[in-house]
Amino acid sequence: MLRAPISIRMNFLIELLNPLSSADDCAEILKGMNSENWEGLTALCAQHDLLSALEFRFSQLGLAQQIPEPHRQSFRSAYMLTAARNILLLNHACQILLRLRAENIPVIALKGLFLLENIYKDVGARSMSDLDILVHREDLNRTIEILQGLGYQLSRYFDIRDSNLDIKHVPPMTLSDGTHVEIHWTLLEEDEPFTIAMDGVWQRSFPAQINGIDVLAEGIEDLLLHLCIHLTYQHYLSLGLKGMFDIALVLQRYQDQLDWPCFVALCQQWRAEKTAALTLELLRALQWAIIPEQVLAQLSPTPIDERVLTEAYQILLQDEHAIHNLTPDMVQLASESNLFKRLSLIFQRVFLPRITIARIYQIPPSSPRILWGYFLRLKDLIKAYGGTVQKITKKDPSLLADVSQKKSVYELHEWLIS
Repeated sequence: MLRAPISIRMNFLIELLNPLSSADDCAEILKGMNSENWEGLTALCAQHDLLSALEFRFSQLGLAQQIPEPHRQSFRSAYMLTAARNILLLNHACQILLRLRAENIPVIALKGLFLLENIYKDVGARSMSDLDILVHREDLNRTIEILQGLGYQLSRYFDIRDSNLDIKHVPPMTLSDGTHVEIHWTLLEEDEPFTIAMDGVWQRSFPAQINGIDVLAEGIEDLLLHLCIHLTYQHYLSLGLKGMFDIALVLQRYQDQLDWPCFVALCQQWRAEKTAALTLELLRALQWAIIPEQVLAQLSPTPIDERVLTEAYQILLQDEHAIHNLTPDMVQLASESNLFKRLSLIFQRVFLPRITIARIYQIPPSSPRILWGYFLRLKDLIKAYGGTVQKITKKDPSLLADVSQKKSVYELHEWLIS
């Protein structure tokens, strides 16, 4: 058991969300909660986008009536708002999927779109910020055209003829009502240190449905590993318990079908053993799933250092997020004392590759106007981070505390690919 300090309200949330907890277990926990506990739990759920998920759990266990007011209303209102938003998103998803099916374009439903319908099976249980679909690279242009025919517009410059190694999906395509669709052709940026063979992903996919429409889903082992990478590597564990809850429910749903040897082999093939091992160790520390010992031993023949596990556990369960918006570059800038190295770092962040500037500012990379893009880049960086840079030079105590916190996050990220 990890010895990592967590708040009382976080402990309540962990226990109540635990998919392995029975209705009796949760009812006993609720009996011991006072008004202060409820205040803390409700605020924490709101902060971590888990109000609707916990409402889902309470309803699932028949405990909804045991939530005292006004907290009952907070959970219920969040659930209803999530359901309304998801119904709208699913309606848009159906329109897209029907048009793609009519054009014989195979589609794999990714992340929330698949999870909501096939794992949670409750339209209000999990929020979705956008719709993610995966198509073959050769179907990208036609898919973009189909969405444009439905009223979606590319939010940024994109040309399939570019190398695009640093992105995994077409820039979000947006509708006037704010709906975002991300069209993926791969699961992770191809310049990342993983080796994901997309032919295999398609071969292992299996039939599923979204609102009664036939689609494909990632193979069970692919889905599990993709979610591990998404939470722990791509999002630096910042999705917190929401991301971990997805994984726990997938394990619960497919516990009799999951092929652990196949999963281990896939981790090795993708070179994602550390990411998978750390995620599963954290899940086990939460006591949200039973992970076979031999699986962890195969993924990490040398057990993960307890200090690494403890650090990751604390990052996952952060009660409060950092006040300052600190990217890896800002943390490096704050940690660097050499003036020339600082200036070099700033120079690198202004003068990004032409293709990156093109995407940000909707300017074709071959256009002379790309120079204007670099001016806009400098202007935007000053606007977004000028105040933070001033605090760095003045060694502001609150900023330095956030730097220390974020430095741990980014060091863990580097450990994952070491």
